[in-house]
Amino acid sequence: MTTICHLWTLLIIHSVFVCGDIQFLERQEGDSVDFPCAMKPRNPSPFGFYMKRTWLHPGKVLFKYTRTKADVKDPADIHRLAVRGDPNNHSLTVTLSDLRANDTDRYYCEFVVVNRAEDEFVPGDTEFFLLVNPVDIGRIDVCTGGSAVVSCLPPNGEDLPVEGVRLMRRRGRGPVELLYHSQRHLVDGPTATSRFQLWSAPGPRGFTYNLTLRHLQPEDSGLYSCQLLLRGHHDISSSLHMRQAVFVSVEGGSCGCSSYRTLLYALSSAVLVLLVLLVLILVYYKRAHSRAASRPAAPIYEEMSGVKTLSAKMDDIEVSEYRNNKVKRNCPDNHYETPIRSAF
Repeated sequence: MTTICHLWTLLIIHSVFVCGDIQFLERQEGDSVDFPCAMKPRNPSPFGFYMKRTWLHPGKVLFKYTRTKADVKDPADIHRLAVRGDPNNHSLTVTLSDLRANDTDRYYCEFVVVNRAEDEFVPGDTEFFLLVNPVDIGRIDVCTGGSAVVSCLPPNGEDLPVEGVRLMRRRGRGPVELLYHSQRHLVDGPTATSRFQLWSAPGPRGFTYNLTLRHLQPEDSGLYSCQLLLRGHHDISSSLHMRQAVFVSVEGGSCGCSSYRTLLYALSSAVLVLLVLLVLILVYYKRAHSRAASRPAAPIYEEMSGVKTLSAKMDDIEVSEYRNNKVKRNCPDNHYETPIRSAF
């Protein structure tokens, strides 16, 4: 779907030079967009106005008769559309909020002017191509009686003065509910002030606002969106911005040690890894010890004993040789051994 939209975008940009002025608008799901429609002043002034879409889902979006409320063609879009201005003034602005992916299309305005024969439909000065990109929705899992923190963001990421905070919720396919509004104080019954706590903290672009949901029950599971109300911006209290939404899932079990499954899984995994490492270390040392035992080296004591035994054998041989040899007592050359008697 996104690829098709980008291809159409290229076609539209190319057709700008042929068909007229087309404004390209890119938003994300949950954002809002303004379509400023205007025509050149003329007499008589227009008495009616159409917003239409073409190409993907051709058809009428809304019709507004001068000085009356706008007639939205699709009942599901009644709370998503708002009109500021009047056709009689030759200009007005249509705001489409809580954008969805299927809002991607080409939009144009038509002013209805009275003519002698029949009504004349005069196109606005600008056509629009809206591209809505899908977004991923965050998820928070809590136990019964627990708490969840939802960040409060401005509708279009604008850094403007804040006037208040509101919290929206949608459960299943039900309607969007307004749970909390800082300017209206009490919304969700007498316990609203104890269930919702607004707090702020300094951030890189100023203060960030958060809303803590307390004492949650399984029936509180749903899609939540905390939004900042900006000064000078139109507040459509029935819309839910998907880009700022988070799904809160409340489990049936009460809060306790058994409820922290993620923590238990992490601890179990860490213990298992330590046991595996310990087993590997023991196996390594056992193998090293067995290898050393299979190849014993001759001790230095045995080497020295061998040398001593050989020396002792050599001494025995010398002694035996000495004992077996007869010592000559008479030696002719030794005149001092036995004196020779004189013949005289």
